Amino acid sequence: MFKKIRNRFSELTLTKKFLIIAICIMFIFLLIMNMMIQYHFKSYFISRERQHFKDSLQSILRNRVRFFTFRKSWNENMDFNPLVSILKREKDIIDVILYSAEGKRLYSLVRGNKVESPSKSGGLQKALSGESYFEINDLSNTESYDYLKNVTDARYVQEIYYPVMHKGEVQGVIEVYKDFTDVMNAINNTRYQAAGLTFFGFIIYIVVLSWIVLKIEKRERKLQEEVMKYQKLSLLGQFASKMAHEIGTPIHVIMGNLDLIEEITEDNTIRKRIDSVSRQVSKIQTIIKNYLYLSRKPEPLSSKFDISELIENVVEDLSFAISDKIEIKTDTQSCIIYSDSGFIEQVLYNFVKNASDSIGEKDGNIFVKSYKEDDHIVIKVYDDGKGVPEEIKERLFDPFFTTKKTGKGTGLGLAVCKDLIEALNGEIFCDSEDKYTIFGIKVPVRNDAPKNTRS
Repeated sequence: MFKKIRNRFSELTLTKKFLIIAICIMFIFLLIMNMMIQYHFKSYFISRERQHFKDSLQSILRNRVRFFTFRKSWNENMDFNPLVSILKREKDIIDVILYSAEGKRLYSLVRGNKVESPSKSGGLQKALSGESYFEINDLSNTESYDYLKNVTDARYVQEIYYPVMHKGEVQGVIEVYKDFTDVMNAINNTRYQAAGLTFFGFIIYIVVLSWIVLKIEKRERKLQEEVMKYQKLSLLGQFASKMAHEIGTPIHVIMGNLDLIEEITEDNTIRKRIDSVSRQVSKIQTIIKNYLYLSRKPEPLSSKFDISELIENVVEDLSFAISDKIEIKTDTQSCIIYSDSGFIEQVLYNFVKNASDSIGEKDGNIFVKSYKEDDHIVIKVYDDGKGVPEEIKERLFDPFFTTKKTGKGTGLGLAVCKDLIEALNGEIFCDSEDKYTIFGIKVPVRNDAPKNTRS
C-alpha cells in the first residue's frame, strides 16, 4: 500500500508535490497547535489552582495550635473534622480524603472514618515523597471512581495531593477532589471554536495555495509547450533547408524546360498554361523559402504591384484546385502597393484553400474583397463553411495547431501567414459576419522598412 502511494506520488508534477507537502505540513502544524491550546489552558488552570490551594492551606495552618495539631499528631485517632470543615468551604468540593504517612486512608468526607490498606495512586505516592500533585482527569480515570460516581455527576475532576510536612518529614497527605467540569467545558468550547476557525483558515489556505500552484503549473506547462514548439520549429527549419537544397535542382530544370516550350510554341492557350505552371513552380520555391522563416524572421523583398491583379491571379490559379460546387467571387479595388507580393500571395492562397476545405464537398461560396483604408490595404476572404468556434480563435495562428483531421493539415499554414504579414508590418485577423467566416489581412500600402527590394 505504502509503495503504491509512493509510486503515485513520484508520478506527480513538482508543483503538485509541493502542494501536497505544504498542505500536510500545515495540517500537522495546526493539529499540534490545537492540542497545545488545550494543554496550555489546562496547565494554566492547574497552576492557578495549585497556588490557590497552597494559599488556603497556609491560611488554615497559620494558627500555632492548628499547626502543632495537624503536624504533630497526624494519626487515625485524631479528630479531622475542624480541618475538613474548613477545606470543604472550597468551591466545588466533592471529597476530602486524609492519608497517613504510610498511605492508609484515615478519613473521607464522603465515606467517613475508615482505615484502609495503602493506596496505589501515583499522585499519592508523589505526595508521600514530599512532592505535591495537581492534575485534571476524567472522573472515570480516578482511583475513587467506584464510590464518587454515586455522589456526583461531575465529568471532570481536579485531583490534589498535598503532603503535610513536619521537620522535613511527611506526616500525612491531604487529597481533595474538586468538580472541574465547568472549567473543562469552557476549555473544550474554546478549543472547538479555535478548531473551527483553524479548519476554516485551513480551507482558505488550501484554496489559495492550490490556486497559486495551479497558476504556476499552468505557466510551467505553457513554457514547456513553448519550448517544444520552438524545438519543432527548429527541426522543421532544418528539414526545410535540406528540402530547399534538394528540390532546387529539379525546379530549375522544370523552369528551364518551360522557357524552352514557351520559345517554340505560338499557341496562346499553351503559353497561358505555361505561365500558370511557371507561377506555381515559383510558388513552390516561395513556400519552401517561407517555411524556413519558421526558424528565423522573414525578410520581405518589396516591389510595386497591383493588389487587384495579384488577387485575380491567385483566384485563377486556385480555380483548378477546388471543388466545382464552390463559387469564387471577387470585389477588388485596383491599387498599386509597395510590398512583398510573394508574401501576400501565399497568405491569400492559404486563406482561399482553407475556406475551400471548410466548405468541403457541399455547395458553397468564397468571396475575396479588397479595399484601401487610409494608408493600408485590407483584404478579406469570406466563406460560408462550418465556421470557427470562439474558443479556438486565439490559437488559430499558433504553430502546429489545426482543426483538420490527422493527415489533412500540419497546423503550420496560418502560423507562417502570421509571420509573413507581421514581417510586412501588417495585421492578420479572423472574424465572423452573419453566416460567413472571415480571414483577413491589413498591410501598409508602402512597406516602411524593406530589407531588400526588387523591381
